[in-house]
Amino acid sequence: MERIEIQILRALKESSKSFWELVALQDSTLSALVATIKRLMAGGKIHFDRSTKMFQLLRGGEYHSRMDQRCKFCNGKGLIVKGMFHRTLQQFTSMLAGRPMPDPNYNQGLISFPDLALKASFMYERGDLEDRAILLIGDDDLFSVYLGMLGMSQRIFVLDIDKQVLRFIQEKAGELGLNIETMESDLSRSLPHHLQQAFDVFISEPPEGIRGMLTFLKRGIKSLVEGEGAGYIGITMVESSLPKWYEVQAILTRNRLVITDALRNFSLYPEGEGEWENCYKNYPIMGEIPIDVGPPNMDWYSSCLIRFEAVPKISISRNHFYGDKDTWVTLKGL
Repeated sequence: MERIEIQILRALKESSKSFWELVALQDSTLSALVATIKRLMAGGKIHFDRSTKMFQLLRGGEYHSRMDQRCKFCNGKGLIVKGMFHRTLQQFTSMLAGRPMPDPNYNQGLISFPDLALKASFMYERGDLEDRAILLIGDDDLFSVYLGMLGMSQRIFVLDIDKQVLRFIQEKAGELGLNIETMESDLSRSLPHHLQQAFDVFISEPPEGIRGMLTFLKRGIKSLVEGEGAGYIGITMVESSLPKWYEVQAILTRNRLVITDALRNFSLYPEGEGEWENCYKNYPIMGEIPIDVGPPNMDWYSSCLIRFEAVPKISISRNHFYGDKDTWVTLKGL
């Protein structure tokens, strides 16, 4: 039995679930999830109650009922917002009245405010905030404003195609005296020359389409000081299959970048932060599901935070089995 089937069956053994709850409790793409649900329904293992919009388990209950092993305190993210990151978050959320709403034409979506603060906290831990030149490729989340309010970074530069987003960032930067530079840019074109090899860190939540994703990634890599720096991208499981993840991994490897951290389902995109109810009828998923699952009853869309770092061109001797020049707690004679 496929892993995704086990995830669905054990979730339904715990209790009845909506489609959107099932999405959040498995780790495959939406297309794979829908195909599996169709198969399980046809096989008489699960049933959909059209009145309650809930899936129920009929057969296949030999698996353990789902057990949530994540930390309840941090929701499994390993970080909490505290100290100056919490104080800045409070100030940040209080000055967002009138912010541009997400534009579906630009594939925009807003990360929850607490998760933006968590991202900044993680970057701080990794040494990627203080005295760093940071490029944001796309910033409808207004992460640049939050970073600017922290006051740690040497330089913050935003590239975006959306004039409204850039205008709002400029207004808030002016009001708060933040050192944030902005530039309207279509990333389908090459990165402007003066931004190449000019940054220590780049951050992006790229499109999930493979062409857009790799384009954003290439522009970000091009922006890093040669042989140095780190990048952060968000990538989902529900819209990016493992072959797509492999393509991302491959381009990183070709450019001597190594993944240092992959934080699963780190950034949540709340339903209430955009006018999504007007969009669902136009999403392909609604035409692929053979039943009316109803609108989302929870926040279900999240992305994984991936951090990668440049690798210096240093050769590693392969003459030693147990030890080498890095192994300082291995006996010399081994």
